[in-house]
Amino acid sequence: MTLLVSTLALAGCNKDEDNGSREPAVSKQAQAALTEKYPNATNVRWTAKDKYVVASFSLPESRAAEAGIDLAAWFDNGGAWYMTETDIPFTALPEAVQTAFEASEYASAPWRTDDVDMLEREGVETIYVIEVEKRENGIETEIDLYYSADGVLVKMLTDSAPDYDYGDYIPSTPATGIEEYIRTNYPDARITEIDYEHGMTEVDIIDGRTPRELLFDGSGAWVYTKTEVWRSDVPQTVMQALQNSEWAAYRIDDIDHYETPDKEFYRFDLESAQGDVKVDVTLDGTVTLKQSDMPAQGNGQLVDAEVTGFISSKYPGARIVEYDYDKGLLEVEIWHENREKDVYFNGRNEWVYTEWDIRRSELPQAVTAAIAASEWATFSIDDIEYVQTPTAEYYLVELERGNREIELRIAAEGTIL
Repeated sequence: MTLLVSTLALAGCNKDEDNGSREPAVSKQAQAALTEKYPNATNVRWTAKDKYVVASFSLPESRAAEAGIDLAAWFDNGGAWYMTETDIPFTALPEAVQTAFEASEYASAPWRTDDVDMLEREGVETIYVIEVEKRENGIETEIDLYYSADGVLVKMLTDSAPDYDYGDYIPSTPATGIEEYIRTNYPDARITEIDYEHGMTEVDIIDGRTPRELLFDGSGAWVYTKTEVWRSDVPQTVMQALQNSEWAAYRIDDIDHYETPDKEFYRFDLESAQGDVKVDVTLDGTVTLKQSDMPAQGNGQLVDAEVTGFISSKYPGARIVEYDYDKGLLEVEIWHENREKDVYFNGRNEWVYTEWDIRRSELPQAVTAAIAASEWATFSIDDIEYVQTPTAEYYLVELERGNREIELRIAAEGTIL
């Protein structure tokens, strides 16, 4: 791994944007750096993006003769290079990436491949992005799939901005000692992303073929390593401890393995009609309920300022606990009005929806009556969420009977939507 050269502020803009203004002042160092790295560059056009100058250009061996500009290289005016985005045909992808994609749900209808990019960045792993899109029921959805060269899916992003140029994917510089920690404890790791905000650093790595997230504090001290795991990966002693607990009847939705300086444990996201909970189980079988009302538990300080601003406005007094990604959406867990809520955003940082657990006793009488009067009256309630979207609010009630399951969206006044 190569130590990155300077601390970066992250920015985004369209590499093909042309507002008719003159090209920015570009230093001789930046121009020389472009010539040295890409001596055959033609059709060069410079734009300024935050602290960077970006050269959009063509190469003779690329598709430039037919497609025009198809590379964008990011420099600073000191001549340091940070990233190059290259438009490539699907057939130019590494075989492992093509194989992984073809095995996914996004390789077949209703999805279609829209574009493919290769991202080379200073000091970290080369990433290949396959953009897929679909149109169903009049709604268009786009997902960007980020793969390492050996076919590991490291990230998904839903509905990014049309002019998104990966500017915020330029890695920050880790604090002194972070790379040494990774090199010592994960000698086979490849860094895919580094994010620094408010004194905290989050590093995404591929350890062998396993994606992991590492969090470090402002001094560069390791806080935790988080790894998403399958149920089959969990030791039997841990599963047995969960099965012997008061949450044995809950349904497992997700499992993460955590390592910290003090302990190692598995965190289970559990669902039930009584409410959803997070439970930590250590290797010796100790079971602990995760308390979301406790401060400073996760990576919440790293959430984007635009997202933080929206949450502060819509949910006054809310505290951001942590964030993750779920099916390409940014999922931000907050503590608000004495309950945990999950707020979801797309790749444009636009609010998509918010949901939180509802106990059966909290259901309005009109909602309960609507279920009782429906054709699903004989079904039992399996889970209840309250959902807010930009256009509607409703109770999402999951019902089941035998092998049959159904979801009802019911407004507070009892209308089944």
